Order: sequence, then C-alpha cells, then structure tokens
Amino acid sequence: MAENKALYDDIRKKARERLRFEDMEKDPKIITPGSPWYNRPIDFALATFSYYLCFKCKKPYFGGKKNCELAMEEEKQGVEGFKAEELVCSNCCDVGVHVQNCQTHGKDYIEFKCRFCCSVATWFCWGTTHFCEPCHKRQCNGDHVSKYTKDKLPKCTSKEACPLKVAHPPNGEEFALGCGACRNIKENARDF
Repeated sequence: MAENKALYDDIRKKARERLRFEDMEKDPKIITPGSPWYNRPIDFALATFSYYLCFKCKKPYFGGKKNCELAMEEEKQGVEGFKAEELVCSNCCDVGVHVQNCQTHGKDYIEFKCRFCCSVATWFCWGTTHFCEPCHKRQCNGDHVSKYTKDKLPKCTSKEACPLKVAHPPNGEEFALGCGACRNIKENARDF
C-alpha cells in the first residue's frame, strides 16, 4: 500500500511540474468557476497528461498529452496489440542516440525531434520512435510515415532554415534535442 501511495505521489508531483513546464497553470479549465477542473490543477494535469510505468526501471515517466478520443476508443475496444515492454522511459530507452543527462533536471524533460519532420516530438511509440502531433495523427489515420524511406520525408536544408534552429541528422533518424525545461527557462525566463 505504501509503495502505491509513493508511486501516486510521484506521478502527482511530475504532473504538477509538467503543468508548469507546459505553461498551463492558468488554463481556462482551471481558473473558470463552474469548470470541472476549477481550482484543481493537479487533477487537471492528471487528466491531461499521460504517465506510464517504465517496463525496465519501474518508475513513472511522462508519455505525452492524452488524446481523449483515442483513449475512449481504446476503452471501448480494449487495447489490442499493447505490449508492456514498449513502455520505456527516456532513461532506459535505446533509440540509437546518446541522450545527455541534464545537470539540473535529469532526463525527465529531455526533448526529442520528431523522427519524420523538424518539430518537437510529443509522442514516443513502440519504445523506439518519436512523433510530433501532426505526424502521429497521420500515422494513426493510415498514412504510415514510419514506413517512408528517408528520401520521401521532408528535407531540412540548414540550421538557420530549420524551425528547431539546431543542426540535426536527416529526417528519418532519432535525435535528442536536450532539456526542454532548460530551453523553456532560457526562452521565457521561467524557472522549473
């Protein structure tokens, strides 16, 4: 029982930090009287963000924002093809790239580039592949970008022209961008 409480408390702490990191503390759902989430930021965060137990280290990790429609469909149909060993945190994932540990935030806020375009990834699927929201949506709608050869993916011409403003390998390869919390602090003068 104490172990479950500690796990729940850890997830609540991470959800609260993620709410702050995503700059959603003043989301209208939290600050609007009459909203089911009014003055309940942690409950809102738990309903908004997905946390999974890593198959390898057994610690909870942020798995992206929840997709309510997809979650409802999965509840109706059951999660077919789900494999627990696909749930792997950034500390334990082996995507073929070296992931630097942030001196301040560890690996909890390490961001990856979408494997298929020049956007920040919000999804990590199959324990191997990072997707941004639009590429993940395409994948789920049957346009399987994960099956595209590199020459069929968008080309990034230079660091200066890249929306990410970083030099990175060609689309089709995994790439860690670094600590998102540190980037957010630098860009927005906010501390986490």
